[in-house]
Amino acid sequence: MEGGGRAWTWDESEAVDGGLQLIGNGLGRSVPLPKLERFNPKCAGLKVVYTGGAVVRSDLEIYDGSRSIGTISSGTIIPPHEVIERRHNSCGVVRYLIDHAPIGERGWISSRIRGGKEEYIVEMLPFDEEDNEEEDNEEEEENDDDDDASSSSSVAILPQYITPEDSAREWYTNYMKLPQTKDKSDDRNTFSESMKIESIEEFEQLLKSGVISGMSDLSSDALIAETYERIADALPHRSEGGCSFVDCALVLCASQPNQQETTKNISNSIDAIVFEVAAESVLHVQQKLPPTQALLARIAMLRALNRRARYGLPWLPIKSPQEGSAILGGLCGFGASLERAGHTWDTTSKSQWVQAPSISSRLRNCRQVMFTSTKKFFLDSVMDATTTPTSLSHDEYELPREVRTVRVNRLKARRAMSSDDSTIKKKHSVFSQLQREMRGWSGSQLRRGFVAKGHGGQKRAFKVKLVGEGVNDYSGPYREVFTDAIQEVTDLDPSGCSSLGVLDPTANNQTDVGEGRDLFMFASSSNDTSELNMSEKNRDLLSSEERTLLNSFSSLTHKKNESSREVEEALSYLGKLVGTATRHGIPCDLPLPLGAVWKRLSEENISVESIIKEIDVIAYKTNENTEMQSATQRRLLNSFAEGMSSVLPAELLSMFTGEQLRDIVCGNPDIDVDLLRKVVEYEGYSESDEVIFNFWEVLREMTNSERKLFLQFVWARNRLPLKESDFEAPFKIQKDNKTVDEDGDYPLPSASTCFFSLSLPEYPEKEILKQKLLFAIENSTTMESDYQTNDVEINEGWRGM
Repeated sequence: MEGGGRAWTWDESEAVDGGLQLIGNGLGRSVPLPKLERFNPKCAGLKVVYTGGAVVRSDLEIYDGSRSIGTISSGTIIPPHEVIERRHNSCGVVRYLIDHAPIGERGWISSRIRGGKEEYIVEMLPFDEEDNEEEDNEEEEENDDDDDASSSSSVAILPQYITPEDSAREWYTNYMKLPQTKDKSDDRNTFSESMKIESIEEFEQLLKSGVISGMSDLSSDALIAETYERIADALPHRSEGGCSFVDCALVLCASQPNQQETTKNISNSIDAIVFEVAAESVLHVQQKLPPTQALLARIAMLRALNRRARYGLPWLPIKSPQEGSAILGGLCGFGASLERAGHTWDTTSKSQWVQAPSISSRLRNCRQVMFTSTKKFFLDSVMDATTTPTSLSHDEYELPREVRTVRVNRLKARRAMSSDDSTIKKKHSVFSQLQREMRGWSGSQLRRGFVAKGHGGQKRAFKVKLVGEGVNDYSGPYREVFTDAIQEVTDLDPSGCSSLGVLDPTANNQTDVGEGRDLFMFASSSNDTSELNMSEKNRDLLSSEERTLLNSFSSLTHKKNESSREVEEALSYLGKLVGTATRHGIPCDLPLPLGAVWKRLSEENISVESIIKEIDVIAYKTNENTEMQSATQRRLLNSFAEGMSSVLPAELLSMFTGEQLRDIVCGNPDIDVDLLRKVVEYEGYSESDEVIFNFWEVLREMTNSERKLFLQFVWARNRLPLKESDFEAPFKIQKDNKTVDEDGDYPLPSASTCFFSLSLPEYPEKEILKQKLLFAIENSTTMESDYQTNDVEINEGWRGM
């Protein structure tokens, strides 16, 4: 916890109303947790020795919010049965929890005064175990008529709990004795025993039989690894990349029709969504699945492999030097470059060169059997190691001088983007303003990851000054400029063309046919004079060898002009922007084709036909200009990849599949309301309130576009993380106590994008809530005002162009 010298733990009485909410009455609440020995005040009572008496307070910590319950006068002896607990607070003062009858309720008293002479307030009366035993024995002898029994009686020795593990173990033992848990525990243990593997020979046999019928070992393990990861991610309260074998076995059994009955009674504790995720993953091979025990053997092998991979990946080459050798078909003498097979070549050209075997090529071939969490852990560790160091400021709340300020006029950008003049759009858009401000910046400047105090843990490479909006950058404006810039590059003018000329809608997007109808591709300049744009008649004059060279080395044979240079510079900057956002955990709403972009960046083998089908299904069916279109996208991808590589370790991207890389960069394209609900916290409201129920209903009824507007309204980003563990902060819904105005109109909801919170008035009806929320998210033009700007800044932000 920050500030004030407060303790890192809280007393239960310090929880504010609505701060900590009990979500269910579990059976464990009826079982008391044994007290540790160091908290057990072993004494014959306490005597108040301070002349001013002992003040009894409501809390362990002494602060402004703690309540004074009463005062115990000097000389009073508090008997031992009224001394309940002994603790140290954050200041190191010993405090006693007492239940003294004259006070009327439990409270805390200090052993001494903090500061000054530190005089003692109370002192412990000595505890004589021998005298206590003699008294107990005398009482037993008086109450027992049998002299023999009394002579052999002894004082029962109470168990002592030295460590937290001792206390937890005793609690668990008592909990398992409850009749409600015993039956389920017995069934679960029986099922667990049925899955036990007795010998290494049996394990080896199960490994051999664990391959899915009709699939190779590698393909089968890739599917099993994907299924296991999806189950682990869906199970709550599990560490990333892992779950218990029993839970996994229960889910796998339920996904096989012939084994569902065996787990029906013991799988009720697992959420239904987990079974849906597993069934969806193995649906196409459901009838070919091996027994659950064999699948668990393969999963155990994959888990062991990934545990070792976490330690081994930093020592293994991801890109071997010989892969870039000119002798073996590369474009450099030693070391890999951006102009390598995955970005520029197609599969046909690559097959004509010798592919030297290497550890890195084997790693890429086995990338699907490594868990995404393992690869992401390695990528994050490399990004941390390559982060540009930033010295701390003298004031911990101030940003260091190395974190430069970028001025962005979003008000002018919005007016520019609403005009019909493409020149004005390219000059005043947020994307163009950022590009001009950072024109001379090196990649090391964008690789900063400074986290300022009070900024919600958001990493940053620069500070944002929003001209004319009067808002401090506590992380909200920083995320906002990334979201606005990415939105602008996918913005279309009334004629359906790109507003900034960076990304164009694909042919499938324009004609609304085929796959990927919402995708964009890299924009080519209108007056491109490349040989790749020559007519088919002229291309027919080329020999097959000349065509191969033309396709394989498209970036080198392309004739550049001013227009094409502008496009390539914009794509290079877009790559830098996307790389910086990825480094700092900001998902980008960038709908680029899977085959033409993400699979090429991850260096997966993909045919030209598959790429063209995703972009232009009509050209795919008629086979018109497919080679030219594919080669143009490969060439422009190099500019985008060059920008990314200045911020991200591009060599590591080949560890991921195209789908995994897209998910890491772009996040979840669909706003999952259930996922958002899992990370919500309420302040002033509870889950059962009618307005909260109406809020979630309204959010579900929204279209995905409206949900993106809502997410940008409350968090300054328009995509959610993929899973619950990826959220860095909870979503807060706070009660807004504003009332109806004189005209009977209800106030609008407000949000704080820096802290991912929504202030929601208590609307009496669902329709009013829906109307106000939609109006707020669709008409919010500026961010919340932290201070009143001066006239000069207001004029600069709002003046006409």
